[in-house]
Amino acid sequence: MKAEELLSELEAAPVVAILRRPRVEVELSVRALLEAGVRFIEITVDSPECLPFLESGAGKFKGAVIGAGTVTTPELADQAIQAGARFLVTPNYSPEVIRIARAHEIPIFPGAMTPTEIFSAYQAGGDVIKVFPAATLGSAYFKELRGPFPGIPLMATGGITVDNAADFFAAGATALGVGSTLNLKDGTPGSIAACQESARKLLAAKRG
Repeated sequence: MKAEELLSELEAAPVVAILRRPRVEVELSVRALLEAGVRFIEITVDSPECLPFLESGAGKFKGAVIGAGTVTTPELADQAIQAGARFLVTPNYSPEVIRIARAHEIPIFPGAMTPTEIFSAYQAGGDVIKVFPAATLGSAYFKELRGPFPGIPLMATGGITVDNAADFFAAGATALGVGSTLNLKDGTPGSIAACQESARKLLAAKRG
């Protein structure tokens, strides 16, 4: 997926669900999220299911863009890409990991916090910069960033909820990375329905 295509897809569905050591089968979570309109799904590499799922199951979900998160080293980047990750997400700014992604033409969302890190990560080849921890920094931080960096795509990650999502979009976030709010507590119909309701509200927050 090229950068232009990635940004177009994110514009249409600007929520990235983060599955970190999920409590239920990854397939069940992916199916529930897709039905609610969430297309970008990040499975963190510290989850035992991550690489096996990327290798065997990720390709069978039409419309899903499934990637690997918490990619901290070039070795993990190589493993995730070989397994079939369609994008990578890092918790920090790592030029080496960005170079691996660029070499394989895989979109990457490098993590950053300060203006220097954000600019450096974008200059190094990051497609969308993951600003973390977003809720701690506050939505006003994103509004301030838009002054010097109007053209850098930013994904607010960390502490994003249904209640604050609209504030981050209004402040200039391109997308939201959402973890616990979009993780199934179990496989019951009630848990699935609650997850899907949150997903729809998060997506609707962009539309205001």
